[in-house]
Amino acid sequence: MRLIIRGALPCALLLAVSSAHAGIDRVSVQLDHADYTDGFGKRDVQTVDVAGRSGDSRWHLGLAHGERDYGSKRFGGNRVQGSLHQRWSPRFSTRTAFTASNDDPVFVNRQVNQDIQWKVAPQTVLSVGGKYAQYHAGAYVSGWSVGASHYFPRVTASLRHERHRQSNGPDGHGTTLSLRLKDAQGRGSTQLWLGSGTSGYTADSDPLLLREHDARRAFLRRSQPLGEHLVLDMGIGKTWHKTRLDSFQSVQSHLGLGYHW
Repeated sequence: MRLIIRGALPCALLLAVSSAHAGIDRVSVQLDHADYTDGFGKRDVQTVDVAGRSGDSRWHLGLAHGERDYGSKRFGGNRVQGSLHQRWSPRFSTRTAFTASNDDPVFVNRQVNQDIQWKVAPQTVLSVGGKYAQYHAGAYVSGWSVGASHYFPRVTASLRHERHRQSNGPDGHGTTLSLRLKDAQGRGSTQLWLGSGTSGYTADSDPLLLREHDARRAFLRRSQPLGEHLVLDMGIGKTWHKTRLDSFQSVQSHLGLGYHW
């Protein structure tokens, strides 16, 4: 694996350290790897993320480099992504996210997400959102989603359902359940994602799989504090893919190290 865009990591760390008192509260480095069975290759992504807040706004900016081996072909690409979460009132907030990359089938080329969140009860938040994404060779996906989150004393439970239309296949859908358990003491947590969907459900994580197929996914991640500022993220997951012609699986692993102020 090659490092993300040469110099990006030192620059991000320098930016975070020099601006710690100007709104930046987190910088992290992440490595993601996926192995596919039956000759579908592998995928590696390396990411540098910086996040912070200013007043009622929270923002995030990330740079990534990815490589995808697909049989006898190999692709490489770079990506920039960001998001802005704005709290407009005690009950109403919005989240806007964007992604842009070079024209390679490693990442989505262009994507815009817009979500609106409404706090309907002290511990319950409803959301509705829309998405538009463009992929390599002119393919695109557009869709909408609805979701709900409830905050128990230590557990956060979230459910999200999406419907989408893609240019090179039939309409599709996807549903994801998330359960996050906070440690009784400290900042650590354990989170589980369970999901299933069709067609473009997995296109964000691997555009080469943007075709007619079903997918079921389970992913478990542990965030473990290492002292006062460092946090180690470790994750493992599996996806079951099925098309009209074949069935295959993929195993995903995640490793990240973050510095929090």
